[in-house]
Amino acid sequence: MKITSIIVAGAFMAVSSAFASEVDQFTYRGQSLNDSSELLNKKSNAAVKAALKIANANGNGCEEKELYRALTLYFNNHVQGKLTKDVLTDDNITKRTIELQDSVYQDWTMWDGIGMGSKSLSKKAVTMSGEIRVGDHFIGVDKLEHMWGQGYAYFTNNYLKDKGEIKTVKIGAGKEKIILGGNKFGNGVFSYGDLSANFNGMRFWNHMLLKHDDVLGADRNIGPYIACTNDKWSQVEEIDFKNYIDDSMDEGINCSKFPTEKTAEKFTDRLKQMGQACPADIQKRDDMIVKYRQMAKWMVNERGNEAVSYTHEFKNKK
Repeated sequence: MKITSIIVAGAFMAVSSAFASEVDQFTYRGQSLNDSSELLNKKSNAAVKAALKIANANGNGCEEKELYRALTLYFNNHVQGKLTKDVLTDDNITKRTIELQDSVYQDWTMWDGIGMGSKSLSKKAVTMSGEIRVGDHFIGVDKLEHMWGQGYAYFTNNYLKDKGEIKTVKIGAGKEKIILGGNKFGNGVFSYGDLSANFNGMRFWNHMLLKHDDVLGADRNIGPYIACTNDKWSQVEEIDFKNYIDDSMDEGINCSKFPTEKTAEKFTDRLKQMGQACPADIQKRDDMIVKYRQMAKWMVNERGNEAVSYTHEFKNKK
């Protein structure tokens, strides 16, 4: 087998198993989409009820382990999450999907990112995510996967394993660099929007039982969504994802970084040809820095599209 074939095969396995799809939030930026928040919330609350039936059937009283196991059957990535698969395939949730060859990433080669740069691999793997509207915000469907899948990993590290919020976000940033597409062996996009989705997913999972104040402060507490009543789990508050989705997940506002300066230049050159730049709205980006307080430095890119530093990106952030 040729070396190139081995690399492509390995990259395909990584791209297929991780949250590898990218979203183009520039090509049709400013064009309207139907708001999917009501249907997304309806499906999410139905998923909670279905999960509670499983948890109550399998558990002896209110066992948190069984609760989270049941919830992750629905709230997870595109490989494991029933709710995610439902959202991805339901045509009633309006999605704007752009083909790779027509997207802002159309100039990618294998030197920028194998996932999108290899023609054979990009045809086999899901490289482009659809874009949806939730309330007033536009995000890639991949951000839901990050919230539910990586968000649970953040929640587990911070709360269940007691690693603390800083170590938790550091681990998340490392994953984004190494295995979730942010290097040449993935799609070549280090997404700060993904990091924000991970972080807000941690908040979402904490709000399930609300055993801890929100990481942004008690003034941001929501829920609990679930409570134990007569030794049975029950839903006591409805989920509304407009509480979690904001401009920090919009990659046109919270700019991504790339493996090399050359790739970053290629991206910004394409934006110039489109008459655009990132961030598309500096004030909205700055509002996100204010919102996330001490944690903003871990999920909001203040520098725009440039090369990511694989060893020093967060060196001085404590």
